[in-house]
Amino acid sequence: MEKKRNQTNKRDILLITILLLIVGGLFLYIQVFQQTDEANYAHVYYGSSDQPLVTIDFQKSKVIRHEEQVVPNDYSGNYPLIDESSRTITLLGDYEVSGIRQIVVIQYDFGFKTVQIIEEQSPNNICSREGVSYGKPLICLPNRVRVEFETNDDSDFTI
Repeated sequence: MEKKRNQTNKRDILLITILLLIVGGLFLYIQVFQQTDEANYAHVYYGSSDQPLVTIDFQKSKVIRHEEQVVPNDYSGNYPLIDESSRTITLLGDYEVSGIRQIVVIQYDFGFKTVQIIEEQSPNNICSREGVSYGKPLICLPNRVRVEFETNDDSDFTI
């Protein structure tokens, strides 16, 4: 009876190990090897608005400001701030430190068609730790800032 129990335990461990390897392999394939479509635009949103404040046009290598960010009167400057020389967009986030709302700085690269949050204040700085994005959305919840990509969808074809 003891011998049969040991064989069952060994088989269970082997089965669990094989399943973990398969799931891990699929995860790595999806995260690393699966290519995303090439982004044509990156849209920067603030709050729950469906209209972007700024659009980064990777095809024409330009940044388009759609509207001003609504900020309280006691903050100087008009947001978003677009600095074409350093290729950054600065927004005023919702996260407050000592009663002062913090900025969120987004850097873009026309050559590689990437966007990255490079500076922000939030618990554990999760937003800026997301790294460079080649097409996956960037979300900064404490500051209510998000970046979504628009790709060229050439999947429409006729047979």
